Order: sequence, then structure tokens, then C-alpha cells
Amino acid sequence: MKKVFQLTVLFVAVSALIVSCSPPKPVKTIANLKAAIEGETNASATYQAFSEKAAEEGFLNIAKMFAAASAAEAIHVKNHNAVLAKLGEETYEPVPETPTVNGTADNIQAAIDGETYEYTEMYPGFIAVANEEKCNEALTSFNWAKGAEATHAKLYNQTLLVLLGTESDENVSSEWYVCPKCGELFNTIEGVSNCPLCATNPSSFLMF
Repeated sequence: MKKVFQLTVLFVAVSALIVSCSPPKPVKTIANLKAAIEGETNASATYQAFSEKAAEEGFLNIAKMFAAASAAEAIHVKNHNAVLAKLGEETYEPVPETPTVNGTADNIQAAIDGETYEYTEMYPGFIAVANEEKCNEALTSFNWAKGAEATHAKLYNQTLLVLLGTESDENVSSEWYVCPKCGELFNTIEGVSNCPLCATNPSSFLMF
């Protein structure tokens, strides 16, 4: 009886393992993760180029903003690749496209347009598909990126208004912070007890 019981337990355990390890691959979500990685890789390279242009034009505070944003986009790439790895896929490292760089005001507007597309169209679509495919692994990464891109767009808008109104970035924050876990962007951490997206303590934030 003891042997029969042990065999039964073993059979149940093996059956459960087979079921848990062989769900259908979330094919669409995997493709969306790679598309997101391409977009974020390009954004990171573009913002680094925008940072250099802003510094060249004497807008050192805006240069810091874009340097911080470049790091934030790289964090999104890292998070999306971590999900691919969890899904048994190889990490994806596309070569970034050559950025189009104009004057700083135009660069900020281009950044606003890109971020707005991502948080209003791209990521909501990816989140809907991940829900359909029951790919919980991707939902956190997509939701963090969506929330961060909305913040980026808001801060870029504020910065553009200052630049256009004063032709200076003197009233733009001289210190920028990035959450290393989710890529959220901050122009101040005064009154911030934790990251609103992932609850990371500000003591861990990257400062630019």
C-alpha cells in the first residue's frame, strides 16, 4: 500500500509538472516585447544624442534631463529582456537607428510625440494582448513602461514650455532622478516616499 501511495504521489507530481511547464507560448506578446525593445533601444540612443545637442546649445539642465531619460529607456529594455528570458526566449539586442537630431526645442517636441504614442497607443495595445494570452510576466514590465512614458511626456511638456517662454533652461530642474527598477523619471524627489510605479525607495534612484 505504501509503495502504491508513493507511486500515486509521484504520478500526480509529474503530471502537475508537465501541465505547468507546457502552456502555449504567448507568441504575440513575445513579438510585442521585441518591438518594445526596438523602440526603447532607439529612444535611449536618441535621448543621448538629444542630451549632447542640448549641452552643445548651452542648455545644461535639459541635457541632464535627456541623459536621465536615456537611462530610463535602457531600464525598460532590460526589463523587457528579463521577461523574454523568463519565457525561455533569447534576449534581444537590436542595433539602434541613427537618431535624427534638430534644435533642442524641436527635439523635446519629438520626444513628447514619441512618448505620447507609446503610453496612449503602443503599450495599451501590448497590455491588451498580454492579458489575452495570460502572460502575466509581461504585464508588469509593460505597465511600468507605460506609466513611465506618461511621466516622461508630462515632464518634457513642462520643460518645453519653460524653454519657449524664457529661451533658457535656468528654471528647469538641475537634478534629475531615475528609478532603477521601472524607469520612472523625476525632476525632484522632495516629498517622494517611494516610486509610484514600483515602490522603490528614492535612496536607490539614479541621479543626473
